[in-house]
Amino acid sequence: MAGHGDFRTGGTPRSPPRPHAGKIGSASPAFPEVDAFPSADRDFAATITPSIASATDDTAASESVGRRFFVNPMAVPGWSPTGRFTTIFPLGIFVFVSMMKEAYDDYFRHRHDASENNALVRRLKREPNRRTSHKPRTPDIELVQSGGGVALEWENIGCKDIQVGDIVCVKDRESLPADLVLLRSTNPNGVAFIETSNLDGETNLKQRQALKITNESIDSVYRLGKYHALVHACPPSGDLYNFDGYLAEGKGRFPLTPNQLLLRGSILRNTREAYGVAVYTGEECKIRMNSSPAASRKAPHLEHLTNKIVIIVFCCQLLLAGALTGLSFWWSHGQNGNGQHWYLERSSSSAGDTVTTFANFVVLFNAFIPISLYVSMEILKVFQVYLMASDIAMYDEETDTAMAAHTSALNEELGQVQFVFSDKTGTLTENRMEFKMFSVAGRNVRHYSVPESACPGSLSAEEVILELVEARQRGHRLNPQLQHTFDFLEAMALCHTVVPEHVPLKDEKSKSVIRASLLVRPEETAITFQSSSADEVALLTGARDMFFTLKGRTPDHVFLNIMNSSQDIAYQLMETIEFTSDRKRMSVIYRYPNGRIILLCKGADNVVLERLSNPNPRPNDPGYATFQSTLKDMDDYATQGLRTLLYAYRVLDPEEYRVWSARYAEASAVVQNRAAQIAAVAEEIERGMMLLGVTAIEDRLQSEVPETIEKLRRANIRVWMLTGDKKETAINIGRTCNLIKKNSTILRVGDSRESQSKSRGDVEDPVAKSVAVAVRTFLDRQRHRNEGGEPEGADNEQQRETFVLVVDGPTMTHLQQLDTGAPHSVMEEFLSLAVCVDNVICCRFSPSQKALIVTMVRQRLARPLRPGQAGLSELEQFIVARQPPTWRRLLDRMLLRPGESGVTLAIGDGANDIPMIESAHVGIGISGREGLAASRAADYSIAKFKFLQPLLFVHGHWSYIRNSLFTLAIFYKNIAFYGCQAIFQVFAAASGTSLFEQWALAANNVAFTSLPVIVVGIFEKDLNRTTLMAVPELYRFGQLNLGFNFRIFFRWILQGAVHAALAVLLPAVYYLGFWTRGADVTERLVELSGGQMAVDPSRQAWLRELFAESGDGGTAQAASLYALGTAAYAISVVFCTFKVLYVEARTITWAHHAAAAVSVVAFAGFTAVYPLTWPHFGIDTGYEFVGIGRGALLPALPATLATALLAAVLGLFVFDGSLRFLSRSHRLNRHGPRGGRTPPAETLVESEAPLPPMLLPAEPAPREWPPVASREAAAAAEEAEVAAAHALGPHDWAKDGEWWQVWERVHGVRSST
Repeated sequence: MAGHGDFRTGGTPRSPPRPHAGKIGSASPAFPEVDAFPSADRDFAATITPSIASATDDTAASESVGRRFFVNPMAVPGWSPTGRFTTIFPLGIFVFVSMMKEAYDDYFRHRHDASENNALVRRLKREPNRRTSHKPRTPDIELVQSGGGVALEWENIGCKDIQVGDIVCVKDRESLPADLVLLRSTNPNGVAFIETSNLDGETNLKQRQALKITNESIDSVYRLGKYHALVHACPPSGDLYNFDGYLAEGKGRFPLTPNQLLLRGSILRNTREAYGVAVYTGEECKIRMNSSPAASRKAPHLEHLTNKIVIIVFCCQLLLAGALTGLSFWWSHGQNGNGQHWYLERSSSSAGDTVTTFANFVVLFNAFIPISLYVSMEILKVFQVYLMASDIAMYDEETDTAMAAHTSALNEELGQVQFVFSDKTGTLTENRMEFKMFSVAGRNVRHYSVPESACPGSLSAEEVILELVEARQRGHRLNPQLQHTFDFLEAMALCHTVVPEHVPLKDEKSKSVIRASLLVRPEETAITFQSSSADEVALLTGARDMFFTLKGRTPDHVFLNIMNSSQDIAYQLMETIEFTSDRKRMSVIYRYPNGRIILLCKGADNVVLERLSNPNPRPNDPGYATFQSTLKDMDDYATQGLRTLLYAYRVLDPEEYRVWSARYAEASAVVQNRAAQIAAVAEEIERGMMLLGVTAIEDRLQSEVPETIEKLRRANIRVWMLTGDKKETAINIGRTCNLIKKNSTILRVGDSRESQSKSRGDVEDPVAKSVAVAVRTFLDRQRHRNEGGEPEGADNEQQRETFVLVVDGPTMTHLQQLDTGAPHSVMEEFLSLAVCVDNVICCRFSPSQKALIVTMVRQRLARPLRPGQAGLSELEQFIVARQPPTWRRLLDRMLLRPGESGVTLAIGDGANDIPMIESAHVGIGISGREGLAASRAADYSIAKFKFLQPLLFVHGHWSYIRNSLFTLAIFYKNIAFYGCQAIFQVFAAASGTSLFEQWALAANNVAFTSLPVIVVGIFEKDLNRTTLMAVPELYRFGQLNLGFNFRIFFRWILQGAVHAALAVLLPAVYYLGFWTRGADVTERLVELSGGQMAVDPSRQAWLRELFAESGDGGTAQAASLYALGTAAYAISVVFCTFKVLYVEARTITWAHHAAAAVSVVAFAGFTAVYPLTWPHFGIDTGYEFVGIGRGALLPALPATLATALLAAVLGLFVFDGSLRFLSRSHRLNRHGPRGGRTPPAETLVESEAPLPPMLLPAEPAPREWPPVASREAAAAAEEAEVAAAHALGPHDWAKDGEWWQVWERVHGVRSST
């Protein structure tokens, strides 16, 4: 659909706009067009939709199904033994809490939308005959006297009233109200500066420039009102960095690029006024479309397991209901068929009664599936996120940045990570580019800041510059070597998109680093450079230090000052072919002062080399020695970990350029698929170039990166480094950051040149052969180690051979071409090898390839290999052989032993890392120098890579422990409480009678047992922070799912069932006994007032008679059903409270004591007050509960307390304590008295060769601790590291937590948040 945007203000538009305004919160149409396709005009209403009812996640969906199944039958008369509203009441409370949370968020969102929608904007007033479909508010009119003597009217309208095609005036420091195409600005040449920190987080100013045709045509406000043109724009999208369109004026078409687009959310800076036409408004603005939620929600592994458990519990509940229904049928037609229990109503055998009985049991056991699981989990996760964000250990003082969480759903995933995919630049490094070296004309030249000892045999830049200065001052013609050097430095200062900015000098010192009388740098002003690329700023700074200074820039010219000459030299800028991640290069075309038209190109070595006129010169070719010397220097730079760029040039024939320029202008004016067409046209002219030289830029490692990667390795986390750098640079950075150790074996897969092969399925394919060689090497080394070539011992773990796989982007592309989809293709073999090695380095990877490899690894981990599969490759057989034998696997499956989590984490700092971050299970963004795009798109945000240690080892581990314990406890307490109903059916002839009063039953989950599980979910810490940081091996606990799995779940369920039996049977022995003295029930019945019948308490339980005085049988109320139920209720509350808070919790805080006190006091108060309230309500269903405290519980209070104490002793201390003692004794005995540790001894480790000074990471700033905390934390960490060092070798770290808990108690290590 072709759209034409006529933003004429003096007449009727060619295509009248639809009813549409730029209001936020509206729906977007399918095809946007500048003048005829505005956004919808709907308000952003605050819709209150509770999350628990919307089933937006798996857990909520599972609970929603269960709630509907149980709540609906409760509304059927006769189907609910506990009342028709008792389950709806607690459910309504949790739904109400969720609704209030959503309402709170919607209210403030609505207020924010309203303030933004009503922000005032200056718009050029439409003519009266121009039709508008909306009725805007009465605007404020401002008359402006134009240069033509005509008064133009500016009206102040709300931002929501902007329509496509409106001309808007924005002033300095104002926020842009819509996406505008810049027409004119008050700055020279139509330049405007914007700050885009609200969009991408980058604080440096971006330059935008109006088209030359519009800037020259609109030289006054009068001409602005009379200007006619047509704008054609691409459909709206969320891509902030691409925009295609054209402006048609007369018969000419002028391409529109992102350089003319002012994005909504940006702030105008250093520009008095800017005028633009609205092309996207409302929900079609790029910032709004870019903020749309992800299509799929990330769900943690623990949630998936919980969903399966909910289904299992639900099925067991149906089976239990069915079994009790059968038992009820048998009793009523068997036991009661002889009329022995004549006082009970004889039930019929109709199908309706059977269904009613089954429904009674289903409703009776409805809370087996926790009603508060989802809402309570959300509450505690919010608290966990607050504790993370408040951690001073993840606060970066330099940038004043704290840890931030954009979701709380993945907290426990942080404690289960097994693979970390990391970007390099800005993530592992500081992204502070410094120009260090360059090679030109066969000479290796170092910057002034690089000492000679760091690069032996290199020349100083000062020597080279002095040679140029002396030759120019003497008027001599430059020799070929110096001319080559001059051309290279000139190209450095010209091939870029940097904008210079002149600022006054504040100090008296000259900025020049050359101490020579031949050159004196002016001191009046200093030049700073504005660019979105830190590399370009470093290159221009380096060129300035060589006295090739960029002084100015206009749309048509670039001005250089060379060697501090008195006059600046103007170079006419003809075309700019910008850098893209696909092209990996940029080119500019200049007309030099001597009239020559020259193409300058810089880019990656593999891209530039293949476009040279002679990419493979022979020894007898001219310039062969210089060419080889440059390539050798480039490889040396890469080996030192420096970022390299090649420069090349080509002199163009004027006629060739004229023909090509026309084709380029035509491609630039295309709207659809413009980037591909520009790349194809650029390919035609970026050929036959001559090599100029190579530059080297340093990007230092961040502090503590090697230490962090080493601790990640000890935690069994495999780190992948994904970068766009060349292979040599990536490998050297890998050595520097400890990915590649001294004892590492590097497995190289493919080569850039080998990857050019296009054959499919060819056995001799070089990439397939390299994969086979890497697999063979890996298997041979593993067999050699297993056969005793590398003995494993207590002191040999640090020297264990590691494997590092290296692959580049072209090889990955070729592997995809070789992937035929067969089960054992080359790609599958490569992935199997990649998940087996210790670390992987991916170089020359594009953003899409980063996301692809993360997705492929996730898919590979989701389908583990099983023994017995047919057609397994040798590598797959080796992987299977490392698994336990068949009998052991069958036993593990029968015992429900857990497996590995396979959680992936991606971390990056730039917008190009967003696809990778979104593809992993957990995404971490670095709020670095490349902006906040990655951190905003990520699940969690940190300031530096080293903060992964506390984030994963401490908070991730704690969150996994807390959420696991919370989920287990919430299932346990429901089984322990509602299991009493199932046990009681033995005494109630499986009649479905409820042991508990209906509203007391409803108050359990809401008032008495919810607080303890929430407290452990927020405050539980199994180990101290210093221990977890010093011993990262303990992180493996979460990787193996040892905190929450089917085996542990069924153990908790078994304990809940035992506690439910104790809660019912012990009071039953006291109140009812298992036999009575009377032979006939009629002898034990007495008639109460109102005609009700009750059992005479004087003839009831033999155990109760032991506690009662002779002849004092109490009242009939003491023998009622709810007396037994209340005693069982009290014991259940004691179980649920003290088991969760004191038996299972490892850290006891004031919150635990407060939760226990609140739960017990709340239950006691409810039991004392609630029976007294029934007469006032006039409800006859609770007559048995009236006065039960005074009539039954109070007289037997000592006996009831004794029964509860006995139940607690038997359940918590004898049963649970025995299980814990046996488990801990088994582990301690297995590891011996030292926990599997060798006696303290010093181990000498051979140090590796020192790194060059420029590669050494920046010195970490010493952490400032409070004096007392410093001594305590340092001592605890040192002792923990010593204890961990003595456990080297084969050791079951994942199950070693209990030993460390004992170790902490022995050493007096206190808990910390």
